[in-house]
Amino acid sequence: MPTNEFVRVEYDRRRRVVIDGAPNGFTNETITVSRGPHRITLGVPVNYTPAFRKPIVTGTTPPAPLVVTFARVEE
Repeated sequence: MPTNEFVRVEYDRRRRVVIDGAPNGFTNETITVSRGPHRITLGVPVNYTPAFRKPIVTGTTPPAPLVVTFARVEE
């Protein structure tokens, strides 16, 4: 049975969050995901660092999501 887990992707601007290759919510909002490993990016353009994160999401709750942070790269 799938278990809901929660992720909050932090970035200094509103961006679409891409999880496992599919759009899934926006930065700075809590996103529901399944338990386990996920590949998280902010899509294109890749003007952020790191290019992706690959956390294992487990043991989260809506008030205590896994926080994943990206930083903007100045061009």
